[in-house]
Amino acid sequence: MRRRLPRGMGAQHIRLLVALLALSGVSCAAGAPEGPAPGAVVAGGAGTVQRPSYNTGNGFYVRDGKLYDAKGHEFRIRGVNRLHWDSGSADGLVKSGSNTVRWDIDFTRPAAVNTAMVTLQSIDNGIVPIVGNWTATCNSDPSKLAAIVSTWVAQAPDWTKLDKYLILNVANEWGPANSAVWRDSYVHAIAGLRAAGYTAPILIDSGGCGQDDADLLKYSQAVFESDPQRNVIFASHLYGGANDYSAAIQSVRKGNPTVITLAGNSPTHPFAPNYNGSNNSYSGLTAYHVDDAQGMTQLNGDHTALQNVGGVPGAWTVTLSVDSTHWDDFTGGGKLVDSGNYAFRIAQLAALSRRTGAAFIIGEFGPGKNIGPSPTRVTPGQIITAADANGIGWLAWAWDDNNLANCSSDDRWFSMTTRCGHYTQPSDLTSFGKDVVLDPGYGIAALAKRASIFSR
Repeated sequence: MRRRLPRGMGAQHIRLLVALLALSGVSCAAGAPEGPAPGAVVAGGAGTVQRPSYNTGNGFYVRDGKLYDAKGHEFRIRGVNRLHWDSGSADGLVKSGSNTVRWDIDFTRPAAVNTAMVTLQSIDNGIVPIVGNWTATCNSDPSKLAAIVSTWVAQAPDWTKLDKYLILNVANEWGPANSAVWRDSYVHAIAGLRAAGYTAPILIDSGGCGQDDADLLKYSQAVFESDPQRNVIFASHLYGGANDYSAAIQSVRKGNPTVITLAGNSPTHPFAPNYNGSNNSYSGLTAYHVDDAQGMTQLNGDHTALQNVGGVPGAWTVTLSVDSTHWDDFTGGGKLVDSGNYAFRIAQLAALSRRTGAAFIIGEFGPGKNIGPSPTRVTPGQIITAADANGIGWLAWAWDDNNLANCSSDDRWFSMTTRCGHYTQPSDLTSFGKDVVLDPGYGIAALAKRASIFSR
């Protein structure tokens, strides 16, 4: 949900647990998309994977749910978003160690000027550029997407020169949620881009301002298989739609409906943080996922629920809208999570990559802290750790999302730097920036590896 604002102005846009790998209830049937059989390891290739025969490009390519560079080495995206193409942040981005930077580009400028800038500031520094068009952010009008595609097509003679290094992000956060319009519009967009000569991976954001899971769950396979290059990456943006709600199950009361009592002694309800047992019990949650329940195995899976939760500290309850009268007896175990749980959602993306053959990433996430128009308390560390455990790439929002005058920032917004993207020492980073860049366990400096095509 990003709109580029003049430098120096406040940005006025939207912006459990290690990955729940046990959430095997997510459909993850193995299999590649229709087309040639999966590629084998190239003899003598030291772990490289062969470019699929249907992919005619010379750059990055997707195979069996993973992204590979032109040399056939797997490439995991670990980097940041850059909001201001005109900020002097290029050197700081290099120092950050990011192996990928997602650019908000001004497409009214000459394409040759933009491609020269991307080459100088990203490619020449060993950083993979993801170039995107932000002119239809959070818009659902197909004509707006068509106009963006027309711009890409008109500028193809310049941008296709970068195909070896480029990832093409068609449009930032365009499209309706849970809609065949999202599917059909992107099928049409891919056809136009490929006809114009682009062979680079095409990155497509989910609808619903980038936060909708249904578009990806229902329609990503059709979009991916429409591409003759089979070279598509899908992105989910984790903001207010993501939470960390989860709890172990203590007991289950059979009946219609079914009442689950949760383990733990939290002072407020695990699925309704404002409910202390005596005030409004409305959670707003309508579905939950259960995993690893023993005895009553019918409990495992997805279930609808009432929006009012209940109980008191030490005995919080959730009421499922199902009849368990004749189910087996519950004997123990089990974890209850909301379908918006960040780790559950990331595990779904990993399952989708295995099922569809497409690649998936977390294209944006912020500092958490319950700030901004789409607030969440989910931390960068939670998201990165879950993504990494599931083999999912990620990009933090944003390197230079300033909220104060004179292109400066503090810890109350989404910028990773305090001075317009400049970074020469740790004090130039906000707490968000220090977390994402410098954390010794999950930070960019610890995890990000350059694409092998940049090695000499």
